[in-house]
Amino acid sequence: MSISFLTPKSKSIVLSPHFWIIVGLFAVTSVFFGLGQHAESQLICIPIIAYSGWVFGIKFGGTVPLASSLAMLPHALFISLSLRDALWVSLTAIFVIVLLVTFIVTSRRIRQERDGLQVAMTNLRLSEKNYRDLFQNASDAIWIHDLNGNITAANRATEKMTGYNIDELSGKNVTEFLSEDAYALASMVKRRLLKGEPVDDRYEQRLFRRDGTEEIVELTTRLITQNDQPVAFHNIARVVTQERKMRDSIRFSLQKVLVAQEEERKRIARDLHDDAGQSLLLLTHQLDVLSSDPKNKTSKPVQDKLAQLHDLAVEILSGLRRYAQDLRPAILDDMGLIAALEWIADNLTTENGIDVDVQLDMQRRDLPHEAELALFRIAQEALGNVKRHAEASKVVMRLESGMEKIRMTITDDGRGFEVPMRLSDLSSNGKLGVIGMQERAQLFGGTLSIESELGKGTVVTVEIPL
Repeated sequence: MSISFLTPKSKSIVLSPHFWIIVGLFAVTSVFFGLGQHAESQLICIPIIAYSGWVFGIKFGGTVPLASSLAMLPHALFISLSLRDALWVSLTAIFVIVLLVTFIVTSRRIRQERDGLQVAMTNLRLSEKNYRDLFQNASDAIWIHDLNGNITAANRATEKMTGYNIDELSGKNVTEFLSEDAYALASMVKRRLLKGEPVDDRYEQRLFRRDGTEEIVELTTRLITQNDQPVAFHNIARVVTQERKMRDSIRFSLQKVLVAQEEERKRIARDLHDDAGQSLLLLTHQLDVLSSDPKNKTSKPVQDKLAQLHDLAVEILSGLRRYAQDLRPAILDDMGLIAALEWIADNLTTENGIDVDVQLDMQRRDLPHEAELALFRIAQEALGNVKRHAEASKVVMRLESGMEKIRMTITDDGRGFEVPMRLSDLSSNGKLGVIGMQERAQLFGGTLSIESELGKGTVVTVEIPL
């Protein structure tokens, strides 16, 4: 017999052995009891209906009372002496059966929901245990404090970071761990979070331990809300004291290396100018005297050769002076950053025909010498890249300074290029000059960014705090 017309759920019922047991019991009951003389015999269907409701649920269980009713009709219509009594007994049996099925299915559903609730509670307790284990055993310090700064929960890493145990941390105010500057930073973060403003994923903060020593941490702070109302702050901190000390040590060493490099540049430039330059100048003067002295009775070929040597010496002297200027332009030491930037801008215009517009917005001109030197070298490298690669016709170099930082922006209208996600990736392409620019900015606590698009030029921006 094909049952392909049935739905998957109906097919599973028909193929179940319980279904055929119910059909068999119902058939036997209908034949032997459905036509009996006693109406009470109709109640024999109740166990069958209860069984069907328990196994297949209320929908299938409800079809059995309907079938039972149809089986009871012959008794009520043809056998019973009182049609009214037979119908009354039949309806009463059907009502009892429906109540029984409903009770069975409801009980079953309640039991399933109770079992599900128990499973959910077990999973919840397990999840809570796992979360507490994760919270307590996390390598990063994690703590929660209310809107007034009172700590309500902390993990073991917070004990290690602060020197206080968990019981001592409970109820302690976070202001006890902060200096005046650190408290100002924490207050700023709190205000921004309460206003819904973005805060950096990780920011640097300084905390005092129990023994008075200071720890540098990278801190992440998030606002905890309940019913859309702020109730607390969640903090995750990682101690980076040793890393920062190492970084500062490396930065200090690199600064010393740069200072030594610049001093060596200055010495070489001075030696080239004072020694080799003066010697070449004397040589050109003597060649000029030899070639122009009327008493020198030399042949025409020799005079032409002397003139060629004179021109060559002048060319070598010009190149030597240019190299000395590139190594360490005296104008930077004598007249400062602004004059040095205007000088390299004029050279780019004169030698390469690129229009360079220098714009100044300087609130202060007494810049630290190290900052001037870093900005000059960055500008020198950026303009060198424009000359070699950009194919630009115009460059705008803007220098702005306030009381706290100085910004230099170099914009060209050249062909541009694709900027990688990280500037450090440019080293793999051989563009080490950009890496050098970035390192110089970072050594002074500054930043360097590059924006570029093919066919739309490039913008180099460097900011250095003062």
